[in-house]
Amino acid sequence: MGTLLIAYRNHADQAVFSGGAWTAELPAANLADRQPSRVARTLTSTPDDTVADLDFGGARPVRFVALVRHNLTQAGRWRLRLAADPAFAEPIHDSGWTAIWPAVTPFGVGVWGEFHWGGRLSAEEAATYGIAAIHVLPVPAIARYLRLELADPGHPDGYLQAGRLVAGPAWQPRVNLQYGWSIEQVDDSRTVRSRGGQSYVDVQPKFRRLRFAFDYLERDEVFGQAYELERLKGVGGDLMVMVDPDDLQHRHRHTVYGVLAETAPIANPTPGRFAKTFTVDELL
Repeated sequence: MGTLLIAYRNHADQAVFSGGAWTAELPAANLADRQPSRVARTLTSTPDDTVADLDFGGARPVRFVALVRHNLTQAGRWRLRLAADPAFAEPIHDSGWTAIWPAVTPFGVGVWGEFHWGGRLSAEEAATYGIAAIHVLPVPAIARYLRLELADPGHPDGYLQAGRLVAGPAWQPRVNLQYGWSIEQVDDSRTVRSRGGQSYVDVQPKFRRLRFAFDYLERDEVFGQAYELERLKGVGGDLMVMVDPDDLQHRHRHTVYGVLAETAPIANPTPGRFAKTFTVDELL
């Protein structure tokens, strides 16, 4: 199992967006909005239009990039470049063109008779997750500029869109989360039964709730990361949590983009070791 990863500092929030061709009503700057339902949309699906350049305003550390709730098809691809210059003549990091959808079923594995194209999620299932594309750099890159390129020229909608861009550093604790972490589907739908016995449901959107805890954080880590996370974000700021970055088959199920559902104290149960719990509610 890989070590849990949390991205809570997002340089896209203060970035200046340029490049590509985006609609006036849904500009690329919407990618800096914490609500993924407020999408950014390109004018067409041609490659020249489906580009966005970000200027962070200064050199910033970037290890994690995610594009949340995009509409690219299974044939869609993306490329990320980080650079110190706006021309990207000498990129500090270049992801190359990669499939934007996660591969969740290894070749030859799965239910007999059930076909997942390229081992990837079906479009129907992906729609229920608000699919996110994720790229984790092996080491942080210090860069001022980010270029996001999308490619899905035959898209049936004739445009590409996404709800949120996350680009920044990532925290992976030295000691992983404790066993006992949980994830659940929260359904706030209300059921009313009539006098005649019929059941009526006021259906509400379901969201995921992730709970996890650390029991062995060191002093510098708990105050430099966990304390700062809660101080900066409170219960209104967004963050992204990957329970197991190495679990490619189920990563989309236990990776949550959301907000803290509550604040919780930092505890010091033993000398030199600190404990902290987190509860994250998904943003839709």
